[in-house]
Amino acid sequence: MWRRLLAHPLCPIGLPLLAMLLCLPALNVGLIGDDHIHRALLLAPSVWAHWWQPFNLFTFVDGQADHIQALKDSGRLQWWAADHIKLSFWRPLTAWTQWLDYRLWPTQPVWMHLHNVLWYGLLVALLVRLYRRLLPDVRAAHLAGFIFAVSLLHLFVVVWLAARNQLIAACCTVLAIGAFHRWRQEGRAIQGGLALLWVALGLLSAEAAIGALAYLAAYVLVLEAGRPWRQRVLALLPFVALVAAWRLVYHLLGHGSVGSGAYIDPGAQPLRFVEAFVQRWPTLMLAQLTGASSSPFNQMSTSAQHLYAGLAAWVVLGLGLLGRRLRLWAAPEMRFLTLGALLSLVPVCAAEPNDRLLLQAEIGFSAVLAALFLQALSAWRDWRGPRGWGLKGVTGLLMGVHLLLFPVLTLVSATLMHEVLAPTTQDEPLSLPDARTLTARHVVLINPPAALFLYYYPVVRSDFGVASPDSIQALASGNQPLTIATLDDHTLLLSGPKGFGDAMSRDRVTVPFHVGDVIQTSTFQVAVEALTGDGWPQAVRVRFHRPLHDADLAFFHWGDDSYVPFTLPPRGVSVTLPPVDLGKLVTRRLRAWLFNRERKSPRP
Repeated sequence: MWRRLLAHPLCPIGLPLLAMLLCLPALNVGLIGDDHIHRALLLAPSVWAHWWQPFNLFTFVDGQADHIQALKDSGRLQWWAADHIKLSFWRPLTAWTQWLDYRLWPTQPVWMHLHNVLWYGLLVALLVRLYRRLLPDVRAAHLAGFIFAVSLLHLFVVVWLAARNQLIAACCTVLAIGAFHRWRQEGRAIQGGLALLWVALGLLSAEAAIGALAYLAAYVLVLEAGRPWRQRVLALLPFVALVAAWRLVYHLLGHGSVGSGAYIDPGAQPLRFVEAFVQRWPTLMLAQLTGASSSPFNQMSTSAQHLYAGLAAWVVLGLGLLGRRLRLWAAPEMRFLTLGALLSLVPVCAAEPNDRLLLQAEIGFSAVLAALFLQALSAWRDWRGPRGWGLKGVTGLLMGVHLLLFPVLTLVSATLMHEVLAPTTQDEPLSLPDARTLTARHVVLINPPAALFLYYYPVVRSDFGVASPDSIQALASGNQPLTIATLDDHTLLLSGPKGFGDAMSRDRVTVPFHVGDVIQTSTFQVAVEALTGDGWPQAVRVRFHRPLHDADLAFFHWGDDSYVPFTLPPRGVSVTLPPVDLGKLVTRRLRAWLFNRERKSPRP
């Protein structure tokens, strides 16, 4: 029965529809993080005039010292952020689609989310068509399309408006591979030109489109093994030149990442990139093949990351040996797709592992899994004895995850997505009082759940009609026990075992902290007194420019589910706040939703 189902002629239509239907319950999720920034840029660009350029929505920090200091003074960047940090990405084609959203339905995020869902449906449709062209077995093509369409790892890319760049780039990559294939098979130069065009459009959508070059290189290496090397190299040269020109223009326009530990420039730091590659590549591979999310990797300690990467490498190696036993790579098409997927993961390793960066690689890995499952089902009856049961167990587990569990989890997660995200994207910033009810002009947060998200507080509060004070600044993140002592009328001493900082805001390797460093903001100055073994400030002396009990200052800490006023300890006394547990807030939010209780935060 399953063979007839996979060979059904309606699969090319049904699979994109299935992919979209699974995501539709998340249409009510609203704006998330960067989406609020984009809304401000597109509806009130004058507010952000110091870095605004048309269709340049992805410059979050431009590297200019005065702008960075202003962001620190307002609290949108934390005191530990690098003084010259730059996070600027050139994605004009994606920005144009989001500009279009705000021209057509500026107050209706539901339609913007539907726009994302349509891109996902288009991606699945294009991918199924590509598989049908490349793979000799139509069942394998349709099963690969199903595995890609229902993957839980894709849901957040579809739900987050700001991640649309990944969807568009993946569409362009699929189109480029298809056009390149037709060019090399049919010899029509126009198809080669179209392939070049699709790669160019992909690069103008997201940096991830460089993965297209990985698949094209794999194509000439594997599927054109019988052709002279000169012909194969000449076929790739225009694409290599295009990527080189794009990178040159990218940097001439001032884009790139500087001072952030979340991104590594392989050209500037080759040895560090190799070190990161050794850990991140097996982690990303494990996510692709088993469904184990790669995102928690970033929250692990350094030693835990080493251990996890080592275990991931062994699991991936074992799955590779299983594929070899099943003669998975006997067909050149599978060798091409596998090599293309493996190569496309290389540039991804320049960024911290995240599931939303896996779309390019899953173009190949979805086909690999489909072939693995079909080969396993064909050999199922021949597997006997302990080894046979082991093979059945491994392949059965993988099939259960990708074919049964993921479709259900994708639908359930899409349904609950608003309730899961709301505690951090809405409840957290909105739990601070409206500035019109405060006498203080400067709010100081002792232990926000994630200080990095203060970047979005002012725009989120503005979108919900809540006024913000002159500054909302964080002293630390609430991911650890935090000890606070009052030294005098102006000074606090803070210490935490994990240290203060985050990789996104500062690269502790290229921009290290030193004992004695002093950082200035408009509200206070921070002096570093001790460092952790990883190089983050572990103890800091925070001296405020006005007395701690000045009416212009208001201190808050994170309570059970919101910010509450914080009473500073008396002079010479210290208090320790426990780590923040956002899981409790998410659980309460889900219970309130399930039992239809009234929520505390307003809806958009």
